[in-house]
Amino acid sequence: MASIIPRPTCLGFSIVKLRHILIFIFLLLTVHLARAEESLDSISTIRALAPEKAALHLPAVIEAVVTFYNPVKNNCLVYDGKEGMFVTLMDDPATRPKMAVGTRLRFEGTTQPGDFLPSIEARHVTWLGDGSLPEPRHISGSELFLPSLDCQWVEISAIIIGNSNSTGRTLNITLVAEVSGWTFLVRFPDNWKESQRAAELMQRPVKIRGVVGSLCNGQRQLTSRYLFVNSIEQIIPTETAISDHEPPLRAINELLRSDSTSQSNVRVRGTVIHAASDGLYLRGEGDCLLVRTAITNGFAPGMRVEAEGFPAIAMFRPVLRASRVTIFEHTPPPLPEPLDLTGNNLIRQQAELVTVDADLLTIREGSSDDAVLQCRADSWIFEARLADRNSLPLALAPNDRLRLTGICELTNNQPLSADSLADGFRIELRNAADITILRHAPWWTLHRLLWALAIVGGLALAFLAWVAQLHQHVDSQTKIISKQIEQTAVKDERQRVARELHDTIEQELAGLSIQLSNARQRLARTPDKADQALDLAQRMLRHCREEARTSIRDLRSVALDQHGLAGALGEFLAPLATECGAKFIVEERGESSGPTGHVAMHLLRIAQEAVTNAARHATPREIRMRLEYGADSLTLEIRDDGTGFDPTAPAPRGHFGVLGIRERANKLHATLSIESAPGAGTTIRVVVPSQPQVNGENP
Repeated sequence: MASIIPRPTCLGFSIVKLRHILIFIFLLLTVHLARAEESLDSISTIRALAPEKAALHLPAVIEAVVTFYNPVKNNCLVYDGKEGMFVTLMDDPATRPKMAVGTRLRFEGTTQPGDFLPSIEARHVTWLGDGSLPEPRHISGSELFLPSLDCQWVEISAIIIGNSNSTGRTLNITLVAEVSGWTFLVRFPDNWKESQRAAELMQRPVKIRGVVGSLCNGQRQLTSRYLFVNSIEQIIPTETAISDHEPPLRAINELLRSDSTSQSNVRVRGTVIHAASDGLYLRGEGDCLLVRTAITNGFAPGMRVEAEGFPAIAMFRPVLRASRVTIFEHTPPPLPEPLDLTGNNLIRQQAELVTVDADLLTIREGSSDDAVLQCRADSWIFEARLADRNSLPLALAPNDRLRLTGICELTNNQPLSADSLADGFRIELRNAADITILRHAPWWTLHRLLWALAIVGGLALAFLAWVAQLHQHVDSQTKIISKQIEQTAVKDERQRVARELHDTIEQELAGLSIQLSNARQRLARTPDKADQALDLAQRMLRHCREEARTSIRDLRSVALDQHGLAGALGEFLAPLATECGAKFIVEERGESSGPTGHVAMHLLRIAQEAVTNAARHATPREIRMRLEYGADSLTLEIRDDGTGFDPTAPAPRGHFGVLGIRERANKLHATLSIESAPGAGTTIRVVVPSQPQVNGENP
């Protein structure tokens, strides 16, 4: 019977899936309610967020009045009556409602951590109506640097003391203000062009209404402070700082003497030597002077001007903060003075137009668009700065000889600026024409010389390595050749011994055969004379046997290779001396590696013959052998105390020992001496030159 299997159902699976969906929806609602509970509808609430939480892009809606608007960068600063905040505009500018200072708007967007305090990105902006700026918060100089004042709408009393238009552009004027001894910057929008009106504010007490801005480091710590100002109308003069009567005319070197103060309004006259972005350099009576002024356009070197303003303390020489500069004469551009490199008159050349010849060390980029030339003149190392690095001559290279013309600015690393503490200077170049190349650097620079030395050193090392390898190869080949020569010498020696066996022994055997034939004939004819022939044949046979033994020893000997000549003499000759009961002594004097090849073999044979003769015929008690190595010769001496003989007498018939010694000495081109007498022993001395020749060839 077939079994019945129930069909699966998806009901259980659907219930589980539905449960997960409900949990997910619940979590979403929880998160939404949690965010809804965070009422991000005020600037105070957003500013109170931690940077990490503000980075979560939480939704935010605020209503506030615009206190500063920058249409170029699409951002603004707003104030809700209690707090201020920075807003980045992310909506479409084409559909954006009317934006102006004082307009009330609703901003809808998300939070951002900001650089200093949290801000918002507004993706939708709603216009709520035109309005006016609220009453600003009045602060003192000590309150200006409170971190909590960031983005706040404030009013502060200060004095305008100059401008900081370091880039030379007139569309973005930044004024310098002073309050309670502190200085801060006042920044205007990029489209602000009222530079002339700004010049009229110089040295005047004012009230500034603006929004507090902050500069900070990577740890969100406050490092500087400035005010955003919408227009010149927000800088309100409070009193007339300049008197109605004409101020006195002073020489430049008379400023800030004991009879004047920084509040004394004065006039100075001079010739413009350079129109910089932040002021004019004048050459006047006695000295040069930097005149700080908001307007430098329209001035050129050679103009005679009169500047009216207030002197201020600066390093090495006062500066003049001018409220008015008037042109009254045009003259040719002034010529530069040679820079005093002796240092005796250097302090007088502060702010002066100078020229100096120097060697270029290197070029580096400055803090903005400028280029800095590091140079050396005599014992001075200094910098020359050019505002536009793109105008540098392309041909400039390190070690070029240059003539530089520019404004001299003294430098020091001390807290005081006394004359004696000026430890250097820098040159502010007016333009690229102030750089003249007198002489290009020689091709052989230190860098190239070091490279050349490195290459030469590398080649020398490679050559030495090649020489060492060649020497090793030569040594190896020399050893191979020496071995081959030695093998050839052994072969030649064997051939020589073979020739000796053939020439000597065979001849003696032939002679022996003749004597035996004679003895046989005499034995048949005259028996009484046969004994003499047999005796001679016996002696010839004995000598032939000794020659054969000697030749065999020559073929078998390895003592010369292993022990040298002295060792071989001891090995072969000591047994001969022992046979006759004599004492055998070998002496070796001097230092030498010892003779090899044919020389050693001939000397060994000479010694063998001498010892054999002494042992068999002289009955000695002592046989002494001496080897002496000299600087240019080798001496072999064999001495015995036997019966001796007469060297001048002819050798007995059948005795060939002395004759063999003479033949071998002649082959070595050696000097042979034989000293002997009956009953007085025998001394045989062989002196071999250092470079002996055997059979006309080097052994």
